[in-house]
Amino acid sequence: MQITPGFTVREEERLAKLHGYTAIEEYEKSGAFQHIAGMAARMFDVPVAFVNIVDRDSVLIKGSIGLTNVKEISRSIGLCSLAIQRDEVTVFENTRTELSLSANPLIYGEPGFQFYAGAPLKTSDGYSIGAVGVADYKPRNFAEAEELMLEALATTVMEELSEMQLMSVTQ
Repeated sequence: MQITPGFTVREEERLAKLHGYTAIEEYEKSGAFQHIAGMAARMFDVPVAFVNIVDRDSVLIKGSIGLTNVKEISRSIGLCSLAIQRDEVTVFENTRTELSLSANPLIYGEPGFQFYAGAPLKTSDGYSIGAVGVADYKPRNFAEAEELMLEALATTVMEELSEMQLMSVTQ
């Protein structure tokens, strides 16, 4: 198996798992991603919320609140690209104090996010295919209870997506 430079065998397996989820488009058409993004925006009282799928080179925005006319961004700047690298919720309460984000145009350009939290969308065998994320234009605290709620939203997405996938395979 040939591995793209910068990608591990585990990343190639993750991408294969992602591309095996044929129900993603059906789930998107049903409005479910948009519904989850709306729930997240209301639950956390943030101006921006989204459900993203992280592919090889891009982050696909499947549902969002507060992001207009944006359906895809480069994976190299997508904050959800960081969220899929961890098992737990990724939180930047003040993005501008994070050295690792110092050149990110989403923080220092438009839209100018100063807060981000993202929970990975994990398959049953542990691969992260995307994230449910929330963002704000000002720094903010994010309590452990909020992390658990965001994680629960991500789990709900994956349970519904897996069920839809199973139904599409058995038909």
